[in-house]
Amino acid sequence: MLTDSEFEKVTEEVFKFHTKRAPGLAIGVAMVDLARDLLGPVKGRLNVISETQACLSDAIQIMTGCTTGNRYLRVLKDLGRYALTLFDREDGRGVRVFIDLKKIDAEKTPELYRFFRRERGDAVKKGGNAREVSGATILGEFMQVKRDIFGSQRVKVIDHGKPTMLRARVCGECMESFLSRDETHDKCDFCSGKSRYFVQA
Repeated sequence: MLTDSEFEKVTEEVFKFHTKRAPGLAIGVAMVDLARDLLGPVKGRLNVISETQACLSDAIQIMTGCTTGNRYLRVLKDLGRYALTLFDREDGRGVRVFIDLKKIDAEKTPELYRFFRRERGDAVKKGGNAREVSGATILGEFMQVKRDIFGSQRVKVIDHGKPTMLRARVCGECMESFLSRDETHDKCDFCSGKSRYFVQA
């Protein structure tokens, strides 16, 4: 378990990486710390699944070295739960840590309560000073409760092995190299319209 000074130091690193002092980052640091404590040593490589694309994934990357680039971090961006699973890639043994809403007291930590229910109001949603004040309040409330708002469970990750590298092909339309899912996949997803994200300017 991180000491208070270690927690503060790591949280500052994550704030710097993320480029703002979002309260979800400090909460993420505490979640990763708990998951590491509960999982213990791994035989293979440590891998992580983040159930959200939000702040949590940045805390994971700084604290574990698991990134989307090295493929040790998988982000389930459409699931959207503030939860993570640390696991041993060799055997799939893992620990899932999540926000247990039943443990957040609306009277003792009202801003934290509203934060995880997306009920902070229009002024906060717009950003600016209201958002900064809310974020600082959430952080202060979280520091009073820390791990008390988390739930955890031992899990076995189903697809825990090293991800398969797809075969490279040259797209018949744009003539760029792309990763092909199978023999019928002979045109990149951009040219086929599945991943088109820009138009010629």
